[in-house]
Amino acid sequence: MNVAAQMTALWSGRAKRFRKEIMPYLRYMGQSGFPAFLSLFVITGAIGYFKLIQELPSQFPIAGVGVAVLTLSICWSPLRTWLASADKVFLMPREGEMKLYLQHSLRYTTLGCGLLIAFVLLLYLPIYRQGAMLIDGFFIIASAALLKLGNVWGAWQERRMAWPGMRMLLRLLRWSLTAVLLYAWLTCVLWQAAAFTLLVALLFLMLYRVPDKHHFPWERLIEEEERTRKRYYVFFGMFIDVPSQSSKVARRSYLNSLLSAVPYSNRNTFVYLYTASLLRTEIGGIVIRVMLLGSLVCWMVADSGVWSGWGAAIAYGLFVIVLAVQLGALRHTHRYSVWQHVYPLPQSHRIEQYLKVDRAAFLISAGVMWLVSSLPLLKIGLAAPLITMIAAVLLYTLIRPGRLRKKIVKEADED
Repeated sequence: MNVAAQMTALWSGRAKRFRKEIMPYLRYMGQSGFPAFLSLFVITGAIGYFKLIQELPSQFPIAGVGVAVLTLSICWSPLRTWLASADKVFLMPREGEMKLYLQHSLRYTTLGCGLLIAFVLLLYLPIYRQGAMLIDGFFIIASAALLKLGNVWGAWQERRMAWPGMRMLLRLLRWSLTAVLLYAWLTCVLWQAAAFTLLVALLFLMLYRVPDKHHFPWERLIEEEERTRKRYYVFFGMFIDVPSQSSKVARRSYLNSLLSAVPYSNRNTFVYLYTASLLRTEIGGIVIRVMLLGSLVCWMVADSGVWSGWGAAIAYGLFVIVLAVQLGALRHTHRYSVWQHVYPLPQSHRIEQYLKVDRAAFLISAGVMWLVSSLPLLKIGLAAPLITMIAAVLLYTLIRPGRLRKKIVKEADED
């Protein structure tokens, strides 16, 4: 068997093992009712979308929406390599052959991202055609494809960089200039957008030559693969117990003030513990992203006035449900920790203090989304949806602790 066939077999075998590994969890997820919730979300979104394109408001920010959705789909460039820590010993001697292995990963992830961009363009182009449309839709599609290829190349160069600070700086610059380029393609004439794109491409070709780079970034790729696998298991952990994964702690210094607000005392031991766990683990990152995405979607739907503001209420309700599900995973954070049986901690207060953290996080996240939704709705005089939204959240806040308490007790009995 030649080298190319060996690398193809190695990559395919690892991908197949991962799919086989998560298949049981997919069945549990399917039995949980989550697909039904997802179907409801899709149906509601489809109804709102078709109503929007049929009655597009005259002040609708066509270019702004296009930049937001296309930037996310174009700049996001994951890379599934299926690498593990042991590969630094067993595969590193074959580093010269890893280019063949990497080609499969690039092809696999770029194809998936390409399908995502195609879906986003399919939804966005009917909206774009109702605007000034200075550039034909064919060139918008072609520019999106070229920008995606450029971002895939740029993301790979960033992974190879030796210094994290330089990598983060160039990643931020890549995302920012991609957004600017998309705005140019959506608002300028063809030759202006093409010329600006060429200048930015030349700039990045020069910038990426400056930093020191690794030939093959083993540590970076293994860390990225471990993070991706952990996200899968965090998601599946909402439906069934999953194998424990090593936790990656994020500093998130911009949230330290929230942690310092917790009184440092014995009676707040678990309040402090669960607050720190929420702010510094992957669960907190997911909650923050859901809150920001929900705020953006709710603001856009509210600003368009879909269904006299009730479209925003539906979108708000869906994101509140997602937030509640994600926050529910926090109760599993220290479920199997040994230290809680070693240190003299007040275990009798653990559940109540956990519920206090859950309630505060839920109200803050839901409150931020509600405030963002309220600005455009109050501007056009639609208060009834806002009152309904906040009343439903407050009612659920009263019901939620009892439901979580029953789940925790049931899980403790099963253990």
